[in-house]
Amino acid sequence: MISIERKVLNVKIQNIYFANKDFEYDSTAHVKAFSHSFVPKNNLRTLETLQFDLTKDENELLMDMHKTTRRQIRRAEEQGLEHVVIENPTDHDLLEFQKFYNQFAKNKKTHSCNSFHMKTMKLLREKNALLLTYMKDKDEGVFCYRVYILDGTFTMNLYSASHFRMADSPELKKMLSQANRYLVWKCILLFKEKGYKLYDMGGLSYDDNIRRFKLGFGGEVVPVYWGYEANSIMGSLVLQMRNWKMALATAREIQ
Repeated sequence: MISIERKVLNVKIQNIYFANKDFEYDSTAHVKAFSHSFVPKNNLRTLETLQFDLTKDENELLMDMHKTTRRQIRRAEEQGLEHVVIENPTDHDLLEFQKFYNQFAKNKKTHSCNSFHMKTMKLLREKNALLLTYMKDKDEGVFCYRVYILDGTFTMNLYSASHFRMADSPELKKMLSQANRYLVWKCILLFKEKGYKLYDMGGLSYDDNIRRFKLGFGGEVVPVYWGYEANSIMGSLVLQMRNWKMALATAREIQ
């Protein structure tokens, strides 16, 4: 379990990751924000995620994969890629990731990694709960990134990014696809070696391609819970305003 706290306009927010029944909440927080909670609550939403039992042996984890995923990992192993792991990323490391991720996000037309998200990663780093890793080719540079939240037993993929869509040749696209799968596999082995019990893909997408990519690794589909809970009148007002803003943004998109 991990908890980080921040103040936004004098509103204290407690972000809680991997909460279970024994977790102690901060009674002074106006808002509690749950991510990947193992405890269902009436006001929390259910999210499908994909988890891997790291107590299994390496061969068993490999055999749980789809044969296409195993083949792509083997092809990537032949490329001589460098797997870089940064267990205590500096501000510069995070900025390099942000730059890479935002290029990916712009091309994919998805949300960027902004200052709020950077602050979240720095707060997690202060808790020794953040790991950054990437796969690098000696000629092409960084192929793909992954950022993980970790608590010593459980690890979850927070961000992933690849410049697959920006590749200018079928051969490079193939290399990037293989490298991305290889990075996931190397991370699974890394956390297994460190004694972690569970590896979480960070949620299952409704995007068919992303869902197929993740399910290709095997694992077990399980429910987790996310959402917000007010702990004061001010917290209730903040959440009402947040819901109003989200509804307005959705209405604009529909128009």
